[in-house]
Amino acid sequence: MITMIKDKGLMIKELIENCKLKIVNCQKGYTLVELLAVLIILVSVGVVITAILVTSLRGGNKSNTTNDVRQNGNHILSQMSKMIAYSKSFDGVSIDGTQNSYVKDCTAAQMSPTAYKYIKITSFDSGITTFSCTGATIASNGADLIDTNTLSVSSCNFYCSQTNNISPVSINVTFTLSKKNSGFFVESQTTIPFDTTITPRNN
Repeated sequence: MITMIKDKGLMIKELIENCKLKIVNCQKGYTLVELLAVLIILVSVGVVITAILVTSLRGGNKSNTTNDVRQNGNHILSQMSKMIAYSKSFDGVSIDGTQNSYVKDCTAAQMSPTAYKYIKITSFDSGITTFSCTGATIASNGADLIDTNTLSVSSCNFYCSQTNNISPVSINVTFTLSKKNSGFFVESQTTIPFDTTITPRNN
């Protein structure tokens, strides 16, 4: 009887050990291939998210740069247009800005338009204003109309035309404004052309 109980006890003990062994064997870890697959997926998702964020930031920077250049250019055109249109008199355009080089008769420009660099007007308070576009800036009586630290002007010209001696003069202002010191990033490089035609009311 005692022997039977011992045998049963041994049998039970062996069964318990076998079950423990099976449970231990069933608890397998992740294989290297599975870990690599998960890592690749995480890296891929990270790259996609980073690309979306970078694209969004670059697009915002491009938009800000373009708006900045456009606002400055439109401000210059608006200021010049008002002063020229409402001036007391149109005193001529010049290529080099010397005292006796200003031309008021623009009838010849109908055949061959001349690119001028200076335009002179007199306001109703008898003040004389000379707009110039030489170098990398546009100036009014020598004072820059743009922030030359951040912006530069290229291909700036004034044109004047007139059908005959008694018809009003038309002044065309054209220039290109660029972001200065923009670096190598495309989104920081912006160049915008500006163009307007003004007719002085009292010429």
